[in-house]
Amino acid sequence: MATEPLLSVRDLRTYFFQDEGVVRAVDGASFDVWPRATLGIVGESGCGKSVTARSILRIVERPGRIVGGSVTLRRADGRVLDLTALDEESTEMREVRGAEIGLVFQEPMTSFSPVHTVGNQMIETIRLHQRVSATEARERAVAMLRLVGVPRPERRVDEYAFQLSGGLRQRAMIALALSCEPRLLIADEPTTALDVTTQAQILDLLRRLQAERGMAIVLITHNLGVVAELCDEVAVMYLGRVVEHGPVDAIFHAPRHPYTRALLRSMPSIHAPVRTTLPTIAGSIPHPYDRPPGCPFHPRCPEAVPGVCERAESVLTQVGDGHVVDCVLHRTAPRPVTP
Repeated sequence: MATEPLLSVRDLRTYFFQDEGVVRAVDGASFDVWPRATLGIVGESGCGKSVTARSILRIVERPGRIVGGSVTLRRADGRVLDLTALDEESTEMREVRGAEIGLVFQEPMTSFSPVHTVGNQMIETIRLHQRVSATEARERAVAMLRLVGVPRPERRVDEYAFQLSGGLRQRAMIALALSCEPRLLIADEPTTALDVTTQAQILDLLRRLQAERGMAIVLITHNLGVVAELCDEVAVMYLGRVVEHGPVDAIFHAPRHPYTRALLRSMPSIHAPVRTTLPTIAGSIPHPYDRPPGCPFHPRCPEAVPGVCERAESVLTQVGDGHVVDCVLHRTAPRPVTP
C-alpha cells in the first residue's frame, strides 16, 4: 500500500477576473489522489469540477488564473513537484502534461484538431515526450489504438476525428491521453455524450487499462452509478469547494453533508414505486457574481442552522476513517459566529 499520495491538492483557488466581477470557479478545494486508485469528483454543473482538472494541468484559459493553494505531484523518481509554482509554459510543466498526467476531455471533437489526422496528433505527442523516430511513434500510435479497441487501427490512424463515430473518437482520445504511459489519468465526463452501451464499453476499458497499467484515475462525472461502480474514493464539490470526501462506501451508505444526501436522493432507483416523482434539490446553483456568504449551500439546505450557516467558515471535519465533511452540523457545539 502506498504511504504517500500521488497528487495532493490543497486549498486550490482559481478565479476568473472579468469586467462584471470575479468568478471564484475553484474556491479552496482540497483532496488527495492515491497511486492505483480512482477518485470520483461529483457535483452539479457549475461546481468547478472541470476547472479543477484544468488547474491541475495549468491549462486554465484567460482571464482565469490560479490565485492560491498548491498542487503537488510525486514524480516517478520520488521528487515532489509543486505544479502551481511552475510557469504554465515551462519545459518542466510541459513534461508533466502527457508524460505524468493525461487528460481525457468531455467532447473529443473539440479537442482533436480538425486539420490533422488522429495519428499525426498522437505521433506528435509521443515524439514530444520520448526519443523515438517518426516510424516508431506511428507504430506506437497504431498499437495504442488497438489497445483501446479501435477496429482496423492501421487505417484509422490516418483518419480525421470527424470521420470517426462518437465512441471511436472517445477511444482515440483515451489512446492519445495514454500514449506516453502517464501515472495519472484525468477523465472529464468521458461518457456524457455517448449512448449507454458505448458508455459501458468505455468504462470497462478504463477499468481494464487501470488494472493493466497500475495508473491512478480522477473521474469527473455526474453519474453517481458510475462512481459507485468504478471509484475507490469520492470528492463532492459545490461552488468550488469540496464539501465531503471519503471512501465510496462511506459516501454512499453514510453521507454526512446535506448536499451529498440530496444528490443521492435524486438518483433514479428501480426499487422506487411506480409513477413517483423523483426528488430534486431545491433551488439552483447561485449566479457566480452573487455567491452566498458562509456555507455556499445554506440557501438550498433543508438542515441549515439560522445564524450559523450563513456565517460559517469552510472547515473540513473528520467524521470517519478518511471521511471528512465541511458542515457545521458535524462540528463540536456549533454556534453563531460573532462578527
